[in-house]
Amino acid sequence: MKSIVIIITSLLLLNLPAYIQASELIISNKIIIKHPPASQIAHSGELIIFKYKNWSYTHEVISPENFIASVDLTGTEHQFIKGIFEKKEREKLPSWLAVLAEDFANKIISNNERHQKFSVGDSTIYGVYNSEEQHGFIFILEENLIHKLDVLGTNKNHSDFIKNIIKRN
Repeated sequence: MKSIVIIITSLLLLNLPAYIQASELIISNKIIIKHPPASQIAHSGELIIFKYKNWSYTHEVISPENFIASVDLTGTEHQFIKGIFEKKEREKLPSWLAVLAEDFANKIISNNERHQKFSVGDSTIYGVYNSEEQHGFIFILEENLIHKLDVLGTNKNHSDFIKNIIKRN
């Protein structure tokens, strides 16, 4: 009888799908992102994808060697990201890199859109939403890392999401 109970229990446990429902993504020792439980989560290389019914977001840590093809941003990556969003910061870049930052800005910031800039602890966060493409970009600049998040969905999805980037206790 004991053997039958063990076998039945084992079969039940093996056939139950794994169900994990996390509502926080810890991206560093200083920052977390609170989010609703995703319907699907996928990981590929440096990218993690969270899929919801009508929207999704991705997270990756920027590699300065690979962020822009054929350009190594090592040592200038923070300044480059700032230069995408702030003309004054762009002017501090070497001219050829300032051109790349401006080109990148023109691709992600449409003429009618404004970007956001705010701080969470010691981190600076830049965000922009392109309503034509229904695509938002968020960059989180920490001392030694830059996180890039893409939000595919409505402006409300992007706005709600960016509000949930908070300081980790």
